Amino acid sequence: MSAAWASRPAIVEVNATKVVAPVTTRVFGNNVLAYLAPQGQTDEGHRIYSDRGAGLWDPESASPVPEYVELAKLAGITVARWPGGCGVHHYDWHRTVGPVNQRPNQRFGLSEFLVWCRVVGAEPLITLADYWGNHNDAADLVEYLNAPVGANPNGGKDWAVVRASEGHKEPWKVVWFEYGNETYHGDHQGKHKMTGEEYGRRFLLYRRAMKAVDSGVKLGALVQDESEWARQAVRIAGPEMDFAITHTYVPGGGKDVGARYTPRQVAQACVAADTVIRRTYLGLHKLIEEECGRTDVPLAITEYNGHFVQEDPVPYRQSLAVALRNADHLRVMLDPSMRILMANFWQFSNEYWGMVRGYTHASEPLVKQANFFVYQLYHEHFGDELLASKVDCDRWDFEGACWVPARRGQGQEYRLFEDNLYQGQTWRISEAPEVEQHLEEDGRVLSVQFKGGQFNYYHASIELPAEPLTGYRLTGWIKTQELEATQGAGFQVGDARGWEATQSCSLGGDVRGTQDWVKVVVDYVTLPDTQGITIQARRLDLKDTCSGKAWWRVESVQRFQPEVMPGVPYVEAVASRRRADGALGVMLIHKDLDANTPVTLSVSGKPVKAARAWALIGPTPEANNLGPERAIGISEVRCEVVGTSARLTLPKFSVVAVELR
Repeated sequence: MSAAWASRPAIVEVNATKVVAPVTTRVFGNNVLAYLAPQGQTDEGHRIYSDRGAGLWDPESASPVPEYVELAKLAGITVARWPGGCGVHHYDWHRTVGPVNQRPNQRFGLSEFLVWCRVVGAEPLITLADYWGNHNDAADLVEYLNAPVGANPNGGKDWAVVRASEGHKEPWKVVWFEYGNETYHGDHQGKHKMTGEEYGRRFLLYRRAMKAVDSGVKLGALVQDESEWARQAVRIAGPEMDFAITHTYVPGGGKDVGARYTPRQVAQACVAADTVIRRTYLGLHKLIEEECGRTDVPLAITEYNGHFVQEDPVPYRQSLAVALRNADHLRVMLDPSMRILMANFWQFSNEYWGMVRGYTHASEPLVKQANFFVYQLYHEHFGDELLASKVDCDRWDFEGACWVPARRGQGQEYRLFEDNLYQGQTWRISEAPEVEQHLEEDGRVLSVQFKGGQFNYYHASIELPAEPLTGYRLTGWIKTQELEATQGAGFQVGDARGWEATQSCSLGGDVRGTQDWVKVVVDYVTLPDTQGITIQARRLDLKDTCSGKAWWRVESVQRFQPEVMPGVPYVEAVASRRRADGALGVMLIHKDLDANTPVTLSVSGKPVKAARAWALIGPTPEANNLGPERAIGISEVRCEVVGTSARLTLPKFSVVAVELR
């Protein structure tokens, strides 16, 4: 059914007698930014984070900003992650502890963050630096946080005494830690990029050293995706990791999203992304089981949001459409089959993505952005026991956009065809004086010698005819000899018209150092007007130097029928009950962009005597609260009891919380 047609009424059935599981309240976490000020740096641009925690902390009074405490409680933040993002790569936590007068550029340090957590009522999650320090530094951190004064379990400096010097003699009893942030992409300085194996070995050293100080701490390991890097890490770290970490940024795109897609396509992608998210988490659980045999490892989604990094036509990251996406993401993560331990929205205050904007020390008003209201609705109206529920409604077809594949009708299953379309076609080489290129084995093997400069290599290719909207699976092999770079050798499969013309390709492989032939598999789905595909030997330049040698060999190219997920339901729901008073809370995500939808909420096992509903709404899916008009907010909508059911009409593109008593 087209999204332009009015949908029939939806029926949501809630079974008040069937408790599925306790609500995983840790999914309502957030990120707190406390970037490390460079040594000797005093400009306000850095100190807004190192002194003020992006607005949360008042260094003059050495206390949390009351207005932000109130908003954090209103949003129901349960877990706060510190210090935030890629700034952790070289984060020396020693510079954030001790008496404040000894760290004048870091007045929002670790103890201040922990005070903020305690006032807000959030559990702390601490991210350990991956490209700075070693396992002894991590053990010292646990000693600083959790050891009694005088115990000094790691030897050397008594870090609990340092904690006491800040006015906190008693241990903080921090439980949750994660090793590294997106470590697979390197340190952002072009100096070091760990392999998955190196990461896994370091993780084991860190975990063992930390648990020797406090056996109660939990350390998570990065398992971002189903890449070979992740598999290498899991093979080593998997047997001991307490939880697995991934970051989920979908839908999204580059700075040209506004030029490539209409606001409607962006909004459709936001409400169609839930199947991608669900499949991602199930895939990670499968990977962990395959690589280390464990089925008991929960996931921590320590960053998530829509990945929109443009300003034109509007900053989609702050739009109502992305708020709907995040409300739907919470619904997915609350599903016990996803096995989610915790989740942290990126991120709470100010900077680029903040759900609240404004600095009280600059006399600015604090403005709640669209995403804030999602968490307010869940916090105020969702219960602590998850109930069984189901939805009967129409669906609409989505043609795919912004990293989210098409969804149509009843969907179709993945099918790989056996025929090999690669029949020994030779590599075609284009001129590249920065490297030495040679063909071996009658042109089937490509060898490239990199000379040590910065060079984006894509200068050897094989072209094949292709059909529109069809999948192609490349299976190839890559061998390297002393290939030194933060991004290794890989394959790229894309539209034969080129990246500049189509912005369409898939990449795979990151082979570095000295390795014998490594298998690389890349899947690519063609565009509606594709007539050919290009296979390229690839060494993506990340502004680093590259030296050494690499060989590429194609084994096969097979067609596959891409999996197509079923069409997008107009309404999704997740239901709960509060233990304290028995009230039911139902969150409804309304995905019709064109029309309101009547809904009947049918409850079994509990008489419904009263019903109220509140909706997060705005004038358009792309609307935001960045301007003076404050276009997005929560409004109560009419909800009436009819017999044993409640009835209401969902405003188009909205999130609606219903309370039934």
